[in-house]
Amino acid sequence: MPSEGLMLGKKEDKLGIRATSTAYLIFEDCKIPRENLLGQPGMGFKIAMETLDAGRIGIAAQGLGIAQAALELAVDYAMKREAFGSPIAKLQSVQNKLADMHLSVESARLLTWKAAAYKDGGKNYIKEAAMAKLAASEAATFCAHQCIQVLGGMGYVTDMPAERYYRDARITEIYEGTSEVQRLVIAGRLLKEHADLTSW
Repeated sequence: MPSEGLMLGKKEDKLGIRATSTAYLIFEDCKIPRENLLGQPGMGFKIAMETLDAGRIGIAAQGLGIAQAALELAVDYAMKREAFGSPIAKLQSVQNKLADMHLSVESARLLTWKAAAYKDGGKNYIKEAAMAKLAASEAATFCAHQCIQVLGGMGYVTDMPAERYYRDARITEIYEGTSEVQRLVIAGRLLKEHADLTSW
């Protein structure tokens, strides 16, 4: 390890996102050189919160990618899988699932793009990042679930990527702030904006 007193904990065995490693960083009597200080002393919490705000846009993009992949797999399977002599894509119940998946993907995409545009434009993007992360992470979980429903038993086996999308989607509602936290951030910013306009 680069510093004395810094140790790497055990590698965690996770439900999803298995392509990345996750482990604890353990600090015991670890001394960090002053030149490694990030920002000003006492500003660590503010820096951490700003990092979370930016990171939420990245997690929104991750969730959006999972949701899009799940939608594409469901559409492809529904058009190829036949039941009673025709593709299951002709069944109204399957079409309803695909429509709802598409709606959630496109809604999440627009919110993600808006948050990214606000950040790139130097605007305050705290609420937009929270909305994008909330919409995209919930779209990922929803679309992965619906994809498995469309695929039926094939969605549950590891030969198809649907089960991986399902496992990978779950973390997007947890890290960089849970869905419940995103709702608090959105409501807090909304009420502040309203108070600023009405001075109540």
